[in-house]
Amino acid sequence: MRYEAPVRELAATTGRHPALDNDFYRHWRSGPLPYPQVSVFAHEFYARTVNTAVMVALSVLHTEDLAARVECVKNLYSEYGNGDAAKAHLLLLEQFLTDLLSRLGDRPHGAGDLRGSDPLPSTSAFSAGQRALFTDEDQRVVQGALLGQEHLAYSMLVRLYEGVRNYKHLYGEDEFHESCEYFYIHIGEAEKEHKEQAVVSAARVCRDDADLARVRKGFDGFLDLTAEYWAGVHGAMLAA
Repeated sequence: MRYEAPVRELAATTGRHPALDNDFYRHWRSGPLPYPQVSVFAHEFYARTVNTAVMVALSVLHTEDLAARVECVKNLYSEYGNGDAAKAHLLLLEQFLTDLLSRLGDRPHGAGDLRGSDPLPSTSAFSAGQRALFTDEDQRVVQGALLGQEHLAYSMLVRLYEGVRNYKHLYGEDEFHESCEYFYIHIGEAEKEHKEQAVVSAARVCRDDADLARVRKGFDGFLDLTAEYWAGVHGAMLAA
């Protein structure tokens, strides 16, 4: 694939973008945070992540190239637990967040607690912008957005897990690691595969430099939306 190397170079720029290099991550990893701040994070991250698999599904529908579609389908199958509903990524996240909030808040939390409040305007703006990118009439923009989503995801989850370790004292030794399955699945395997699949599918839809520029438009758009999302979460946490 002629454009695989340029797509990889584009994907490698994520670490320098405010979508990853930002005040939220510095605050999240700084030490144990009070329950109200963790609650803000949990609700907003769930509201953001609830759409992730849907966006991958949209990338299948809005991509014409067959080989690129195949890579997207692999990604989607992984999101849904490789055919095991109990291992669906969103369910694992839901279980982790409700358990953490239960321990910090000293009362039981269920899935309804995560879904029961309206997201921040900045989170709603992220979701709307994300959907617009993943339903763009140009499949190159769609694949660029997917490239951004998947190449942010691995680094995002590493940073989130580093912060989660600040609450290890709330668990038994084995219990903590059992509760972190959502992170281990992504860091250990899933997101590595998703990153590679996204590179392949983006490169497949590039025939010339103009196509690559359209991929970049989707990629940059997703990163910019993500930076604004985390800024909103961080501000709400400080105000909690």
